[in-house]
Amino acid sequence: MDRPNLLPDSGTSEAVSSSLWDVKQAAEYLSVSESWVRRHIFEIPHRREGRLIRFDPETLKRKVEDRKSLEPKEPIMVNRFQRGSWKVVGKKKMVWGKFRLEELDAKGNRKVKKVPLGLRKEFATESAIQKKLDAVMDEMLKPGAVSTKVKLYSTLVEEWKATEGMTLDEGSLNNYSNTLRACVLPTFASTDVRTITRKSIQDFLTKQAKKYSKSYVKSMRVTLCMTLAWAEQNGYLQQPNGWLEGIRLPRAFGGRKVVRTELLPEQTDQFVSRLKEPYSTLVLLLASVGIRGEAAIGLQPADLDAKNVLHVRRVIYGTGTRKRVIPLTDSEGREKEEIYPLDALVHVELLQRLRTLGAGAEWILHGRTGEPVDLGNARKRWLHPTAALIGVKVGGWHDFRHTLKRQMRRAKEDPVVIRDTLGHSRVEQQEVYDEARRTEVGEALRRVGLLLQSGRPLVPSVVPNPSVQ
Repeated sequence: MDRPNLLPDSGTSEAVSSSLWDVKQAAEYLSVSESWVRRHIFEIPHRREGRLIRFDPETLKRKVEDRKSLEPKEPIMVNRFQRGSWKVVGKKKMVWGKFRLEELDAKGNRKVKKVPLGLRKEFATESAIQKKLDAVMDEMLKPGAVSTKVKLYSTLVEEWKATEGMTLDEGSLNNYSNTLRACVLPTFASTDVRTITRKSIQDFLTKQAKKYSKSYVKSMRVTLCMTLAWAEQNGYLQQPNGWLEGIRLPRAFGGRKVVRTELLPEQTDQFVSRLKEPYSTLVLLLASVGIRGEAAIGLQPADLDAKNVLHVRRVIYGTGTRKRVIPLTDSEGREKEEIYPLDALVHVELLQRLRTLGAGAEWILHGRTGEPVDLGNARKRWLHPTAALIGVKVGGWHDFRHTLKRQMRRAKEDPVVIRDTLGHSRVEQQEVYDEARRTEVGEALRRVGLLLQSGRPLVPSVVPNPSVQ
């Protein structure tokens, strides 16, 4: 059925017909194809002459100013649900998701958001990718979302180091940075911080527990919670209150557990006699003074004065291009030093060794190139092989420090003296270094038993018979 003509009927004279355009002429005027004109015929003013379609040039010029005026005026249905889309790009095969936000751009169109979802190898199926995209969309499109700006965890870590990290001492920041670099960032580097949940943290720790020790997994938990709590305080993400509290560790761990061994005096002497310099002097220094290995390799000849007082002023972390010489500072950020007066008779061998090694060198405990000793390399190449020859298992250089602490406790030294000797900030920290011998436990039980029997006979005169009521 023909629609009514949109042009007034001005008769059928040949003059009128000759002044009208056909489909081809109208298409040339509009700079479109003839098929385009036929598809949009009901939006263009026209008239029919039998089976022919005609257009009045003047009416068409007034009606059609541009192509947009020919678009259908019927309302377009808005999609109430969007699945978004994703694709794999780059050599690393990173999966990027894309979807529309509720915000409008300068042209009035909804903004398109692109977010990294992870590496393709992390997803078993395409359905898993879509589920990850759905989770990201649910988080970013929910009412009251904190921000629509993507904040990658790797970017968050750099900002945290530059701000919050500057409030930590160098040792703590170095440990946190190493844990982030080695374990946390390989998993969360390209993750939007708003998509990290308590479940994802728990799953991560469970996976890492199969490869690492309990203490190392604890460090991962601390660094994750520390950085994410800082992100929450700065408005980068929004989670329920207390979502980072009480995240528990798995029951089993597959990594190596470092066991600290208390060395007997004769075992320490065997290390000193079997190791070559400067590692022999390093063992004697750690066992006699109890300073940390990082502080021992940071000693310079000027740190041992003429009165046999050892001044510890710096520590050294890392090796090679990553080596950092860090001065000791107090809580106010001012440089400080730890002082250890050495006895001229008791420590005569140690004093002589330190002065001999430091003569004409920049560092007292140095290698062939003059650089400070590499503790990690020396532990693997010299300490552990020597321990195997002696027949004892040690965790590392720290075992000599643990041994000194336990010896001072058994010598009944004041806890404050032990604290300052080891450089601890609290007396309670000594408990980490201490452990009772089996003979000490037996002696303690014997003393308690004597106290319990002080008011009663050693052997009961009458043994009660439970069968007698």
